[in-house]
Amino acid sequence: MLLKANVVDELHVCRKNYLDGSVPCGFQRTLIIGLNGSIPVNGKEVPIETICIEEDAARKIREERNTVYYRLDRLGIPLVEIVTAPCIETPEELMEAAFRIGLLLRSTGKVRRGIGTIRQDVNVSVRDGARVEIKGVQKLEWLPKLARNEVIRQLSLIRIKDELARRGVREEDLKLDVKDVTEVFRKTRSRLLKQRGDERVLAVRLPKFSGILGIEVQPGKRFGKEIAEKVHAVTGLAGIIHSDENLEEYGISAEEISELRLTLGVNEGDAFVLVKAPRETGERALEIVVERARQSLRGVPNETRRALENGNSEFLRELHGGARLYPDTDTPPIRLNPELIDSVARKLPEYPWNIKDKLVKEYGISEEFAEKLILEGKVFLFREIVDEYRVDPVFVASVLLQTLKALEREGVKVEEVTEEELKEVFRQLSENRIAKEAIEPLIAKLAEKRISVEEALKELGISPLSERELEELVGSIVSENIDIVKERGERAFSPLMGMIMKQVRGRIDGSKVAEVLKRKIREGAGG
Repeated sequence: MLLKANVVDELHVCRKNYLDGSVPCGFQRTLIIGLNGSIPVNGKEVPIETICIEEDAARKIREERNTVYYRLDRLGIPLVEIVTAPCIETPEELMEAAFRIGLLLRSTGKVRRGIGTIRQDVNVSVRDGARVEIKGVQKLEWLPKLARNEVIRQLSLIRIKDELARRGVREEDLKLDVKDVTEVFRKTRSRLLKQRGDERVLAVRLPKFSGILGIEVQPGKRFGKEIAEKVHAVTGLAGIIHSDENLEEYGISAEEISELRLTLGVNEGDAFVLVKAPRETGERALEIVVERARQSLRGVPNETRRALENGNSEFLRELHGGARLYPDTDTPPIRLNPELIDSVARKLPEYPWNIKDKLVKEYGISEEFAEKLILEGKVFLFREIVDEYRVDPVFVASVLLQTLKALEREGVKVEEVTEEELKEVFRQLSENRIAKEAIEPLIAKLAEKRISVEEALKELGISPLSERELEELVGSIVSENIDIVKERGERAFSPLMGMIMKQVRGRIDGSKVAEVLKRKIREGAGG
């Protein structure tokens, strides 16, 4: 409803095949719940084509040889999937659209929050290119760079297509003619090509491809590397060796290169690719190389790619078609009660981008803080903490926006601290079990270890200090330094405050310490 979509009155469960092992039953269940909505982005309405609920897949945690390991902890968790129409035109608009959708979800209070709980899949295409899906974007700030680099990639692939057309390369020229060239490298000094067990060195010729595999398609990534990533994704092989590289860096001699070119029948203007693997795996790898070379004659292939933190992407799988979805005949349709829809309509929350003025007026925080809370999606957490624990709103905002950022700059993995843990930290503060000074070291300790707040407090040696204990401690330190007090009077405050705070930091509020110390100094100076 917040997305102005038409809510369907009857939900039909559909299946989508998943054959990679991440969904053990072999299919994922999906329900379309809304159609034809929109969201405002920079003065224009971006259409929302569909809103679905679907179940999450298992998490791939590692690969070892021919085995893939999955963790089932998120399997079956309901996901909200929101699909925009293909009308977003710039990387900046992409980021703003994703931000607004994510912020809207968080503002409902009905979705889980935290790193990785909102994930974007981005579809990018250029004129004469193709739709390429980039999956698994977990951080908003990755989006513009990923989009730009995919545009660069598609334009590069189009230039490769044009160059191959200029050279007159045809698909029938690119034959899968795998040669076993193991004997060429029988006495090689190249550690990469020394055979072990049943491994063979296999090679294939790519006619008129000289220089093509060395063309940069993304920042710091050449076309040969892109093909190698696809080979790895399908076969598990670590990589390929090709003629557009400096082969001497691999320890391959000029004599071996010459003999290899002769064996393969490589002419001037041709390229070749080598792999070392058991025969069946190696032949499959070179089959992928030749097929990818054929695809390059057509430009940009439709595929799904994995987002990388540096802004590039790598091959994940071929892009599935729309025919994957089919009815789940085990589950009857679910009719939505009109009363439920009316009830939701009466309780719709405000749009988060409209609440800045309310935050300023209601909580007395600055416009800058209000804006940043909205931009960083922390409004809901801020309100929960302030409303539930009655902590100073300005202090809460400064911790969420400034303290966490400062810790992050120091290398602390603040993303490891959950929102529930942050709430518990502020609960301790509201009950006077810790002081404001304890917040920063406590958060750092929680980020360092997967322990409870109580355990972190024990490790830090932080326990509440009573007013009586504070009076005794301050009185003792003033007595020990009475000469300084008599000599300097009120100017003795700063050094004595430093001594006391070393012992009580985090156990009692600094303002309370200052109040008691000033009184004791006046008493000591007068005595």
